[in-house]
Amino acid sequence: MSKVTRKLVLSVLSVVLTVVALGTTTFAWFTITNIATVQPFEAQVLADAGIEIALGDLGGAEPSTLNWVTTLTTEDIMAYIGDLGDFRFDHVTTADGINYYTLGSGQLTNTSNGYIELPLHFRSNNATGINWTSVGLTSGSSSWTADVAFTSPTGVAVTSGSTIAVDAADSMRIAIQGTVLADPNHVVGYENPSSTSNVVLGVGGDLRGANLGTVEEPHYEGANGAMNYFYKKNNELPAGIDAAATLATLTAIVSEKILDLTPGSSLTAGNEYYGAVKVRIWLEGWDANAYNAVLNRVVTVSLSFQGDVTP
Repeated sequence: MSKVTRKLVLSVLSVVLTVVALGTTTFAWFTITNIATVQPFEAQVLADAGIEIALGDLGGAEPSTLNWVTTLTTEDIMAYIGDLGDFRFDHVTTADGINYYTLGSGQLTNTSNGYIELPLHFRSNNATGINWTSVGLTSGSSSWTADVAFTSPTGVAVTSGSTIAVDAADSMRIAIQGTVLADPNHVVGYENPSSTSNVVLGVGGDLRGANLGTVEEPHYEGANGAMNYFYKKNNELPAGIDAAATLATLTAIVSEKILDLTPGSSLTAGNEYYGAVKVRIWLEGWDANAYNAVLNRVVTVSLSFQGDVTP
């Protein structure tokens, strides 16, 4: 490839997720006792000449022990997830894209379950770094019949029994953790941009909504969307709603550095540079779109990466 561009296209990851409700009683995100589960998972990772990729945990072994390929297929990814056991999406949230929490007995508790985590490895004979260059997070607009009156994420009054258009992808998040400038906890997060149905949550904040009571006797009905829906279903608000802290996110990916590849990493001859990232995909429980409408929807994720090439 020409040194004028000094970029090497590495791979594209496409993922199809189906969020399916189990059971019959569902409320808002923090009260989903019938945990959502991932169904058919279609993915493929392709690498150009000079790049090899692998999926899996090293467990203390050398990177050379991984199954290095130029094409990572759906079957490869399904096999990895299957080895983890009975994976299920659960209600989770995170402020850093590394540590995840779910609602325990009246408070958030740490969890390592309920979200997808893909350890993705790169090795090359000329690429010294990896950039995240594009993202797709869609589910397509579909209809949902509201089971209670509430205020939509964009502030529109929704009556019980009315049918509204929803996009489940608006409640999803993607984060990639890699090592950049010797920092192993460099995280780039993404959520969908604002639209006619979506409001960007960003880093969270006080989600109690407007005080409809008095200073002495406050009465909060939750911020528009999932929190107001929660209140309408349960006549109360979830714990921690006054200080919800979520991952800072971008709403567009152009070229974000996610990984520095290091030389001399005990790989085979001709593949001097090596590095790994963790791709995490989850349903953000504090998101305004994380109410019952997202259940039984298909979400498609696509990621593109490019490599910095040594002159």
